[in-house]
Amino acid sequence: MSSQTKASDRFDLSRWRVAGNGADMIRPDVMQSFVDAFADAGFKASAFLPSYGLAEATLAVSIMPPGEGIVVELVEETQLSGGDVARENRPQRFRAIVNCGKPVKDMEVQIREEDGTPLPEKAIGKVWCRGPSVMVGYFRDPESTAACMADGWLDTGDMGYISEGYVYIVGRAKDMIIVNGRNHWPQDIEWAVEQLPGFKQGDIAAFAITTPGGEETPAVLVQCRTSDEKERIRLRDEIRERVRSVTGMNCVIELVPPRTLPRTSSGKLSRAKARNLYLNGEIKPYDLAA
Repeated sequence: MSSQTKASDRFDLSRWRVAGNGADMIRPDVMQSFVDAFADAGFKASAFLPSYGLAEATLAVSIMPPGEGIVVELVEETQLSGGDVARENRPQRFRAIVNCGKPVKDMEVQIREEDGTPLPEKAIGKVWCRGPSVMVGYFRDPESTAACMADGWLDTGDMGYISEGYVYIVGRAKDMIIVNGRNHWPQDIEWAVEQLPGFKQGDIAAFAITTPGGEETPAVLVQCRTSDEKERIRLRDEIRERVRSVTGMNCVIELVPPRTLPRTSSGKLSRAKARNLYLNGEIKPYDLAA
């Protein structure tokens, strides 16, 4: 819509009672932007139904009760990654985690340690679920089935916690970046870059690589639209400093052409595929001066 066109000129959303959102990850800023854009057309924030699900659970695991809308909890980043902010001697930083609702009918959800031990409320761990809609297994793939199923319970591969019966998801376990014994979520790195002018959601992919010296380090691929080499160098340095200020880490920053980062069939960023393509040389970054 143009800046002169109001949403109310084209839409009447006043009767829209339920607006499901099962994105990975659900971002409160995106939902708020939607509310801001369509409020004058009658859309109500309370219509949003954040949810959590996956194909292996056909489909929903938890859904926000109608009318409760957008609810977030602010969680300190070191809690999300299992660290200690006092020991790290840096200011506290919080991430807003969206409430994904309560388990659907007959669905059980547990948060577990890596060894399968159940965790108490508000403790972050692996999300497991069990219910009548959970798959029996992967078709003709007993090894993959055994890797994620136990006594009817499914290891979703996601990390999260439960608070007062509501499910909160913080990220994919396999996406976590471990550097010098410290855990980092790629979303925190990506979101830091998104705050810079000219970048948007989906332009950035962060993952861990091994340097020629054998050290683990984060690599950040950023889709860049400018063709001016001096501007690319400036952007790369700005991104590197931004990531360092937010995470305290020195990262490998690579600028890549637009529409380079791979997506899943549902349009989500695939960090694992981006990492493989980058390491295989199929994603070719711009060649910039050091």
